[in-house]
Formats: sequence, C-alpha cells, structure tokens
Amino acid sequence: MPLIIYRYLLLEILPPFWVSLLAFTSIIFLGRLMKITQMIVVKGVGLLEVLQTCLYLLPYLLVFTLPMAATVGILLALTRLTVDHEVTALKTAGLSFTQLLPPILGFSLAAAMLTLLLTVFGSPWGQQATRELLKNVAQKRADLGIQEQVFNTDFHGLMLFVNRVSPKEGGLEGIFVYDFRDEENPNTVYAQSGKLSYDRDQEAMMIQLFDGKVFRWGQEGKDQTRWQMVEFKTYRLPLQLFSFPLKGGKSETEMSLGELWATMSKEPRGSDPYTRAMVELNQRFAMPVGALILCLIAMPLGLSHRQQGRTWGLIVGLAIFLVYYIVFTASWRLALNFKVDPTLAPWTSDFLFIWVALFLWYRTVRELPLLPDALNLRRRFHRIEKK
Repeated sequence: MPLIIYRYLLLEILPPFWVSLLAFTSIIFLGRLMKITQMIVVKGVGLLEVLQTCLYLLPYLLVFTLPMAATVGILLALTRLTVDHEVTALKTAGLSFTQLLPPILGFSLAAAMLTLLLTVFGSPWGQQATRELLKNVAQKRADLGIQEQVFNTDFHGLMLFVNRVSPKEGGLEGIFVYDFRDEENPNTVYAQSGKLSYDRDQEAMMIQLFDGKVFRWGQEGKDQTRWQMVEFKTYRLPLQLFSFPLKGGKSETEMSLGELWATMSKEPRGSDPYTRAMVELNQRFAMPVGALILCLIAMPLGLSHRQQGRTWGLIVGLAIFLVYYIVFTASWRLALNFKVDPTLAPWTSDFLFIWVALFLWYRTVRELPLLPDALNLRRRFHRIEKK
C-alpha cells in the first residue's frame, strides 16, 4: 500500500513540475530574447551561433528555474490533494503526514542533486563555452555592430560614429570616437579612414585609424582644466563588443572547483579575488541545499488543512522563494561590502529558511494553522469586524 501511494504522489508532482520548469525557463529566457534578436538583426550574427548561445545559456537558467519548478510542483500537487480532500482520506486510512514524506523527500533530493550538478559543472561550462563562442564570432566578424551614420554605443567605454562602411575588408571612412574609459581623461578622436581587424595575440577586436587627431582634456585642479591635441598617421584602439573582455583571467562563475581552490591558495586571505572565489565556491553548494529546503517548505504549505483555494499555497510559496533568492543573491555583497565571513555569507538564506521549514513542519504535524493567531492578520480583522 505505501508503495502505491508513493507512486501516486510522484505522478501527481511530475506534471506540474515539468509545466512549471518549462514556463519559468521560458519566462526568464524571454528576458534575453531582445538581446538575441539584436545579435541577429543588428550585429549580423548567424543563426547557428545564436542557437549555440541559447544552448550554453540553458544550464545557468536551470540553476534558478529547477528549484523553483520543484517547489511549485510539490505545492500544486499537494494543494490539489488537500482541496479535493484526498489527504483527509489518506489520514482516515491511517497514514500520517510523516508517512507521506518519503516520496516528497526523494523528489526533493533528486532536484537538489540536479541543481548541484548544474552549479558545479553545467553553469561554469556554459559560461566558458559562451566566452569561446563570442571570441570566435568576433574573430570571424570584426565589423559586428558597425552601422553607417549612427552613434554606436555597443562598445564598452566608447562611442563610435562612422560616416561610411566599406563592404570589403572592414574599411571605414569619416570616423569619430569618444573614448571615456578613463573618466578623468576622456579622449575625442577623429580620423579620415580606418580598418577593423582581430588581433590574435591580444584576443581582441582592434580599430586602426589613419590620418586624424586626438583631443584630450582633463581636470588639473578645482578650477583649471587642461587639453591637448595630437595629430597621428596611425592610431590603434581596442574594442570590447561584449560585456566581458575576450582575453584575461576567467571570472569566478566560469571557474571549476579546482580553479577556485587554486585562486584561493595563491591570493592572500581577505583580498578581493580571494573573497569572490570563496563566495562563489560556497554558493555552488549552498544553492542545492537551498533547493532541498524550499521543497521541504512546500510540503507543509501544500498540506495545510486551512487552504484558501488552489492559488493560496502557490502565492505563498513563490513569495518565500523570492525572499530566499533575494537573500541568496545578496550574500556576495554581504561578504564584499559588509566584511561578513565569505564562508558563511552564502549560507545565510539556508540558515534562515531551515528554521522556517522546521516551524511549518511543527505546525503541520500537530494540525495547527501555519500562522499563529497573533500573526494571522486576516483572522484579527474578522474579529475586529465582529466587534
């Protein structure tokens, strides 16, 4: 009999889980759709490269949507069983809430393990593969994003205007560049012609300008400014099209566990690189634990015998999920800005919500309302109205 009930519970959880996973992943992916459309229409990136980018982005998105979908799947399944009085029938047959836990716990552990695989292997691989793909795209198409007679702001720290773009070999004519990468000493560059290329040694896009002038100005004192004009025959500028440089050390999110340990071993304790690596390392393990905790919170929410409708548990569950991830994503700021121990900061949300899970389970096992009367605002309002 328990095996039949366990299978029945799992079959109730899986459909809303898959639907929620597809819905949440699609919603978050739609936020990136504008950038992908811009890559195709404006920058001229091929459809194959765009599809590869979507594939590499998927593990990173699943890190967030998989725990969310698992939590919602448990909530919707148990809420339906509660509203349709099937939980009451199971209790009448002699089953307690704790006896219903094994299939929920097994499903929660599976979701946590999949999240662990994504945080440790999937997401770093996807972000590293994205960097390599964009580097290859920039190498093949050095003219990405260049449009005639348009002030182009796609390049990091630069505003570029080109009067005419030659279709052959990336030739440019009538070039104006405003370089504000150094905010205290911005440069304005004008050149009659130029050429785009890809520098293999620096792994960066370069624009080589011919026959022009560079205007520099800056602040010397409180009331004095200085400016300088330099004429040139040839002038080279690196261009950064994407949000990260194509060459240089990996970011913490791209590193493997071994690379994170190596970074921490060579950096002094308390330094910014050490803190970032330590926070990233702990976040990769704290998030799967958080997925398990959120699933365990979903069960007492779904089994509450004072349901206010099918959407009640879903709304409360999503609210708890949102609060959890706000605290979780703020953990690196706690470590960097407020000097919280980087080993403990990523576990802050898990520590807080494990107490929420224990509290909800305590109330559910004793068949008490999830919220005590002192915290139940709706009941207090009803009492006031009666008076």
